[in-house]
Amino acid sequence: MTKAETIFAHELSLIHDKEIKQFVITCFDKLCPDYFWTCPCSTTGKYHPKVSLGVGGLVRHTKLAVWWGIELLRALNKEFELKGISSNQLFDEIIATLLLHDMIKNGKGLNAQGYPLEKGVTGTHGVVLARKIGDHSDINSTIFERVLAGIALHMGVWTTIPYAAVDTPGLERFIELIHLADYCASRKVDDIYSKLENDNDTNKQTTNKTEVSKSPPCPGVCPTENFSHDIQDFKD
Repeated sequence: MTKAETIFAHELSLIHDKEIKQFVITCFDKLCPDYFWTCPCSTTGKYHPKVSLGVGGLVRHTKLAVWWGIELLRALNKEFELKGISSNQLFDEIIATLLLHDMIKNGKGLNAQGYPLEKGVTGTHGVVLARKIGDHSDINSTIFERVLAGIALHMGVWTTIPYAAVDTPGLERFIELIHLADYCASRKVDDIYSKLENDNDTNKQTTNKTEVSKSPPCPGVCPTENFSHDIQDFKD
């Protein structure tokens, strides 16, 4: 098994289509730089959560982006009425795109201080990767135009070089979801988490249970004791 098949075993197992799965594996095999597997997602630590920093941070960010992509598709599924593309194919292409999107995030690599050897790669790495995949003779990319466009433009407004995407069904909405998944995965949430945890600790220390009055009932909402559904009814 390749490194991609081992490290991304779970994410790849979610892809239904064998051709899309093999496309992802081949891209990693042919184009993935060694630094991808060990470097942090952020060289400055300014814009990403702690889970994406340190050794292996970029891999963890990739996994988190895939998770966000699946969650957003689940929430927005009815908004994506894409003619000519099945729900399984859409699901597969979103996972494939997010697995690949940051493969060359740091361009040619990092220097001894941990910074990219090239300047400006933040706004260019998606387009450069999409072009490399499209130009590589050993990778059959012609049927994955949405995936290439999603990779190229996943940085949204922070993309700094043009990319001529081939028009395919649902392309604009597809790119929007990819960008949003990556954006959500890159938000530095540690500070707000810490604040909320501290607020919760304060509430625990200052709240006297005997002083808490019962809230008035909400119109149209059944009391908990009359709620007969089992939790299993709501599990996928």
